[in-house]
Amino acid sequence: MTKVRKQKSEVKSKIFTAYYILFVIFFLICSCGKKGDPTLKSYEKPHPPSELGAIHRESEIILSWEFPKNKETGIKGFYLLKSTGEDFKKIEFIENSKRSYIDRDIKIGSKYRYKIVSQNLKDVLSVDSNIIDAEIRETPASPQSLSFKIKKDSLVLTWENAGEGVLYNIYKSDKKGIYPLMPLNNEPVKKNTFADDFDINKIVYYTIRGLWGDAIRNEGTPSKELEINPKEFVPSPPQNLQAVPTKENVYLIWKEPPETWISGYRIYRKTDKKEEFILIGETQIPSFLDKDPPSTNRSYRVTSTGPSKESSPTEIKDIIFVPQR
Repeated sequence: MTKVRKQKSEVKSKIFTAYYILFVIFFLICSCGKKGDPTLKSYEKPHPPSELGAIHRESEIILSWEFPKNKETGIKGFYLLKSTGEDFKKIEFIENSKRSYIDRDIKIGSKYRYKIVSQNLKDVLSVDSNIIDAEIRETPASPQSLSFKIKKDSLVLTWENAGEGVLYNIYKSDKKGIYPLMPLNNEPVKKNTFADDFDINKIVYYTIRGLWGDAIRNEGTPSKELEINPKEFVPSPPQNLQAVPTKENVYLIWKEPPETWISGYRIYRKTDKKEEFILIGETQIPSFLDKDPPSTNRSYRVTSTGPSKESSPTEIKDIIFVPQR
């Protein structure tokens, strides 16, 4: 009887071994050529969003965050959570390619808290991002009388003071009416003036927003848009035009205007024999040699040239040739 039991036990052991071998072979066949991370990897917590920030403008809060572009394919998107003093609640699911959201369900004088998490393809949520505390205040008035001046190689913006304690953010764009979310300045500007680099070959647009120095950017409505179009710039005319006639030519000199973006000068001449001034040459320096022998009385005009426009002329009249003896 014991021998029969032993034989049955050996048979069961062999059957179990055979099943185990078949299972291993089946697993290896199914795994052959499989790409990507192991299956359990997809159940790990996804990479979390970071650097959640908030901007209050008029009747909305603009929330933005950071998330690596190369990890987008591993998540479905983001859940934005909000608290009004109680527990956080999910208020919106945002697709994985987005990095901002506008919350319009706000009231002046209220306080809100926000955080955001990512959700992977297996619906596993990441750890929380940083938490943003947003206290919604009345925003400052719109800055008025925005204007500019060109000084050497910089452009200086000025505007009227919008009130005590108001700071300013400056926004710049190469497209009319379309501005980035982040201002040109790294820190809020305390004074009502700002200097920026200037490119004579580009049309740019500016607008200014006032804000309070709160934990979040409580920004007011923007100023009127200021267009800077160098093609519309009219340079100052040359100053102190002088003429030095000789037997063979006339040498002209003048003082340069203050604008550094002036591209050159145009010289016009009128003689007793001509009724109108005619263009006789151009130069990029504040001097010109008229090689036409001054055998007749003549007058000269010199203008400054900008990107597309010309200044009013500076004139010197009745240059008389006196023969040498």
